[in-house]
Amino acid sequence: MKKKLLILIDTLKPMVDGVSTFLDGTMNYLSEKYRVTVIAPDYGETSYSDINLIQFPIFKYKLTAYGFPKINRKIIKREVKTADFILNHESILPLSTSFYALNYAKKYKKPFFTYIHTLDWELPTEIIRMPNFVRKFGRFLFKIYGKWFLNNCTVILVSFPTIEKILRENRVQGRFERVPIGISDIFEPGKSTSSFNDKTVIGYVGRVSREKGLEKLYKAFLTLDSKFDNLFLLIVGDGLDKDIFKEDKNIKITGFVSHEEVAEYLKAIDIFVLPSVTEANSLSTLEAMKAGVCCVTRDVGAIKDYLKHGHSGYLFDKEEELVDILEKLIINEKLRKEMGRNARESVLKYTWENTSDLIIKVIENNS
Repeated sequence: MKKKLLILIDTLKPMVDGVSTFLDGTMNYLSEKYRVTVIAPDYGETSYSDINLIQFPIFKYKLTAYGFPKINRKIIKREVKTADFILNHESILPLSTSFYALNYAKKYKKPFFTYIHTLDWELPTEIIRMPNFVRKFGRFLFKIYGKWFLNNCTVILVSFPTIEKILRENRVQGRFERVPIGISDIFEPGKSTSSFNDKTVIGYVGRVSREKGLEKLYKAFLTLDSKFDNLFLLIVGDGLDKDIFKEDKNIKITGFVSHEEVAEYLKAIDIFVLPSVTEANSLSTLEAMKAGVCCVTRDVGAIKDYLKHGHSGYLFDKEEELVDILEKLIINEKLRKEMGRNARESVLKYTWENTSDLIIKVIENNS
């Protein structure tokens, strides 16, 4: 009989983001090897074949687009107790599903693996608007909790070396394993079915929320839109902060769309921009690169491990740098296409099959 793998995750279909994409990308491979049970919040009707899906309802009151699940500790205890090992891909927050699961895993001596997809002492304090002193104090508390959590895991899985470096600099100890994230084969260059009247399209894909820094992108676009008459801003995603964008004939916000639709929109984007103030891996940037799009991102997290400034894209820190880089790329179509080709070539090695094989290898070697 197959061994049981319990997966904890904080988003899944119909929500589309890096975490739900991770589940979609690895599930077929992991379910071939294990009996898989997934605990996740309930964001609406969804189904997965060959897995046992347990969903916790969401509280009506939301501070973010995601909300908070009504956690059932008895179910978590039961599933941890009957699992052979646990793979956590949920944000590591106090009193979350992962918090209770880790404590039960310690009690029942079950191997507990955590895959890092966000820097969790940065993300909560950036999502919600708050005074600066409250943000600093909150980050301090989350950092203490995050170190405790990660130091109690059997293995910490990271996609890129910089994530391990950041965690070790913050006194996270223990065993680290490198498991690069995968990118779906649906992302490829090509002619888009979406038409934007031959405009130069600056685009973003992901949550429309505070930590993504989209006000900076919007301001940069307005500055450039006053200088060029052929620009279009395409925001592929949804979230509580979409009101920062004023209604304009040269701006489109799609709302949440399917993965296949994201792939089509990327074909229409000439320059992808990620202005986030906090990221770990940025799957949306990797997907844009695989689609052959020239990418401009803030220098955060592990992005510089795979995006080489001036070769496969551009990194920036300040808003003025973003404007200067975008202006250069708007003017020079040949340059942005060359960057897109280099970007695609550099990320073709990242596949979900490789990611899944490495996860299985880590689990088997540490259980």
